[in-house]
Amino acid sequence: MLGRWLFLSILALGTAAIAFRAEAHSWYPKRCCHDQDCFPAERTWRLADGTLVLSHGAIFVRVAPGFPIEPSPDGKSHFCVYDSGAGPEPRCVFLPTQS
Repeated sequence: MLGRWLFLSILALGTAAIAFRAEAHSWYPKRCCHDQDCFPAERTWRLADGTLVLSHGAIFVRVAPGFPIEPSPDGKSHFCVYDSGAGPEPRCVFLPTQS
């Protein structure tokens, strides 16, 4: 009986995680998001030279000044990356609009 509940609990959590990930990617433009490579930023900060840094878990991306920033539909920071061979590079960056 315990084994069945454990299995059902794991199945439910896995299904919820997949649904959350799909929902989080639902508004990202196709030109930005290839194979689940867009993330909500957990931290966002600027370096002294104006470089914007966004992170999600162990993923950090540096965004040079002048990189095109798009308004975030949900009012939170997000970024989409690709692997340049030298690490993650920004493909798209979404920031909350300033009021």
